[in-house]
Amino acid sequence: MEVRLFFEFLQVAIGNRECLSRELLDNEWQDIFRLLKEHALIGVGFTAVERLHAKGVVCPPLLRMQWYALVVQIERRNEQLNGLCKKVTEQYEHDGLSTCILKGQGNQLNYPEGLKMRRMSGDIDIWCLPPKEGLEIAVHTGKYTVEYVKYHGVSAVIEYVKLQHRICGSNKKPRPIYHHVDAPAIEGVEVEAHFRTGYIHSPLRNWRMQRWFAQHYEGCAANKTSYGFSMPTPSVNVIYQMTHLFSHYFQEGVGLRQILDMYFTLIAWRESVENGYGQQSQGMWCEGLGTAVMSAQEVMAVLRSFGMGKFAAAVMYVLHKVFAIPSLCNICDPNEREGKKLLAEIMQGGNFGQYDTRDAALKKGGMMKHGVWKLKRVMRLVSSYPNEALWEPVFRVWHLGWRKVNG
Repeated sequence: MEVRLFFEFLQVAIGNRECLSRELLDNEWQDIFRLLKEHALIGVGFTAVERLHAKGVVCPPLLRMQWYALVVQIERRNEQLNGLCKKVTEQYEHDGLSTCILKGQGNQLNYPEGLKMRRMSGDIDIWCLPPKEGLEIAVHTGKYTVEYVKYHGVSAVIEYVKLQHRICGSNKKPRPIYHHVDAPAIEGVEVEAHFRTGYIHSPLRNWRMQRWFAQHYEGCAANKTSYGFSMPTPSVNVIYQMTHLFSHYFQEGVGLRQILDMYFTLIAWRESVENGYGQQSQGMWCEGLGTAVMSAQEVMAVLRSFGMGKFAAAVMYVLHKVFAIPSLCNICDPNEREGKKLLAEIMQGGNFGQYDTRDAALKKGGMMKHGVWKLKRVMRLVSSYPNEALWEPVFRVWHLGWRKVNG
């Protein structure tokens, strides 16, 4: 099947195209279903099935029934996760932390009705920080004795999560990584407590990124939605989603679900630029409305300071090629050369690179083999992003030390 037809199918799903350029054969329906599964877009893709059916283009009945059953599961899980995000938010805020939901259900709220509940969800990522005066946390000082110790910043979040594991009766001792620590699961759903949004390998650029997000945290935490949890403001979310994509591009890979999240993040941002309120017209926002919306030039100035200007242009190319994003949503001109490289990696690896068969024995081997696989992956990107690629091995070694100190 021509990959062009797959892109047309996605454009039908999100409402940017009325129909396909030609009818699909039965085996091509199967190919589209397989690709949607690889990119975690089964739910979104079924909307195209419904729209095409209304125009007389019929999906094979057995495949349609199988597809619909998966969509029902996706919709139920989204309902569950929306409730759990509220529940986790209330728990953390009751205990003294301020919070903001990243990715996942925060991204889902940018999707239009009809697609909103069909985004395939994952775990819960909650960005949380203690108050400036610190957070008192109970620690064992003996077998039967406990006292409260005040923690600040990153340490407060890590110790709070460790306390939650003890309260749950878990023997697990979570080892934090640079930007998050695994909190206790809630109703079977994994929770990651973020004390940073992410990271960049270059020390200087990482310092800039940490400082920028720290400066914008309060506005995001105040940006409460009608679902009972906060999410990043539109401008911050554009920058956050781009940093998230960039990070995964260097780690295991990026899928089209993440690119579609970027698409709807940009749509929400553009509405905010034009109207001053974006999706508030849907009653989505309850507070946190005082933050000024950043222009495309301001967004790009921030991304360039992180070393992501070229990558942002590559993402814009993919957004136009795959989803036909309106040009008004551009934050920069697309870069065709880098965009083609990015799109090739996306189609090769699928969702988070799970379907990438290159060097599979190294990827699934022990720590040393996986390290070699990671180095080979990073070196494929050195010509495009030399600063980030060359700092990656240094960061990896430094990070081992950081984990020993903070684990």
